[in-house]
Amino acid sequence: MSRRRRGVVRLWYVLAGLVATVTTVALGATHVASADVNTSPSQLVVYNNNIENMVPQSCYGTNWNLLVTYIKNQPKSPDIFTVQQISNITQLNALTKRLSDELPGTYAGKIAIENPGSMGYTSTCGKLKNQQTNAVIYRSDRFTYEAATRWRSDAPENKTGPCRNLEPTKTSQDRVHNIAVRLHDNIAKKDVSVASIHWATNTWNGPDCADENMKEADDAFDRLGGSLKILGGDTNATTGKKDWWRDARGYGFRDPIAEKCGGGPSCPDEHNTTTNSRIDFLLVKQGHGFSNVATITQTMAGGKYSEHRAVTAYVKY
Repeated sequence: MSRRRRGVVRLWYVLAGLVATVTTVALGATHVASADVNTSPSQLVVYNNNIENMVPQSCYGTNWNLLVTYIKNQPKSPDIFTVQQISNITQLNALTKRLSDELPGTYAGKIAIENPGSMGYTSTCGKLKNQQTNAVIYRSDRFTYEAATRWRSDAPENKTGPCRNLEPTKTSQDRVHNIAVRLHDNIAKKDVSVASIHWATNTWNGPDCADENMKEADDAFDRLGGSLKILGGDTNATTGKKDWWRDARGYGFRDPIAEKCGGGPSCPDEHNTTTNSRIDFLLVKQGHGFSNVATITQTMAGGKYSEHRAVTAYVKY
């Protein structure tokens, strides 16, 4: 073979290799880009999670990055993401920026209290959880923010008396400050109201006021209106406590996880959102059904991402 011919052959192999490499990269890029925003006018992709301040894995053995990775691997990014126990406006801004950077779509959020009072923790890891409140995150490329309402969850006065707003103390309970927002869906041409709630814990006998807290959440939605109403949050109360869950059903709310389990208040243990109970919920009023309903377990996420499991559903208008 002549030297010129050998050179032509080598050049052909080089070009072929480049074409194969470019093709492989292109195919990989196509695979990565398979996750997309939801453009459907008939349904919303919704997630809820108590994110436990997204503390480093060295503190509590949780790695919240696993949940972000899980969401990134799903076909559609969230339209709505309700979160509890977020630290402050700085952490919310960092989270919405990260979601905008790493997911299809752009994100914004509204927080219950921009600078919550101290929880009174003294340990090194505890200081990272010293501020706690709640927020609603939404796709700002789909929704226009319209209005908000805020209120505090109830607990028994002096732990035994009538239900009253749990006011801040030296170990502040600003994590019980709830927020609901009304958003205009520019694709569906409808208004949707979304609430992120956190009810008081057993420390304050908060579950004794679960039925009152459900009523106040429903009242908040009445103040905002909207064609669709979505509540996400940490109730610290199981479905049977003070009949709050049945009260919610009476107000017109549906529970996609319960419907996945058969329609009643009880679900198998795989739907527990903490070690032994189901206390984190998505509830929907004026919707017309669900799909892709799931409790996101450690197995699904590849490890423990929070002390609470997330719940998700596609919610139909």
